[in-house]
Amino acid sequence: MNTPSFASQPARLPVSVSAAAVLLALTGIGFASSTIELSQSYVPAGDNYSITALQNLTPLTFYGGTPGGANPNVNLEFQGGFGVRYESAPGQLTDFGIGLYDASGHTVTTGLDIAFGQWVSSHGLSATLGGFGIQNLSADFNTGMVAPTITIYGTLGLSEQFSAADILANHALTLLTSDDPIAKTDLWKLDLGALVGPDAQIYGFALGADTHNGSGALMAAKSDPYFLVAVDGCDCAMVPEPGSAFLILSAGLGTLIITRRRNLFSSR
Repeated sequence: MNTPSFASQPARLPVSVSAAAVLLALTGIGFASSTIELSQSYVPAGDNYSITALQNLTPLTFYGGTPGGANPNVNLEFQGGFGVRYESAPGQLTDFGIGLYDASGHTVTTGLDIAFGQWVSSHGLSATLGGFGIQNLSADFNTGMVAPTITIYGTLGLSEQFSAADILANHALTLLTSDDPIAKTDLWKLDLGALVGPDAQIYGFALGADTHNGSGALMAAKSDPYFLVAVDGCDCAMVPEPGSAFLILSAGLGTLIITRRRNLFSSR
């Protein structure tokens, strides 16, 4: 998937929500641990980004995926964890997180697409993730669980993919807590600036699952998935949107956009 922003554009508000605030808010309004289905695309209250669920994505490249038939969910495995409900068969919906699964004999991944309402700076921009089932990265990701990938959307409609190995090599994932008192799971900070540099302009990103654990070992074909908890603060600097770039960013799923590896964001 090289076409960013599957979702409609939300209101332009600061990106400032924290993982703790999201979890406390969900608890404070009486949400139990039962799964809540969310609309497609979901805009968290008070935030400037939308969350769109994706299914049938080719791992890492994200080719062939679609938002059709999927929707975001929350609270499946822990309070405040956003995941994906995907269509496992015509008319058969399965609540899941972000992870690998089998689709007609092919290993694919679910995903969450995060679209901002403006260009934002990568400085300080991160995503809080949970549910990897590990307490450190000394042995890379647990092959029986799940390993993350991320595609980051930059200027001119170009995108850059980062595998689990890339995330580890750039030291982009750090442990926040091994057992959050509210979520009751491990929570991690994924630093987008560590991947693309601190001064890049970003329009959005998409999370998925890798088929390898970061050191070449194959992951289980059916993941024990991970979840998005929050998109955390950045220096938001609105950038004028050239007409051609806006059209590219709004293009449909099948549109081919040129992808560059490792040289998309010149500030790194």
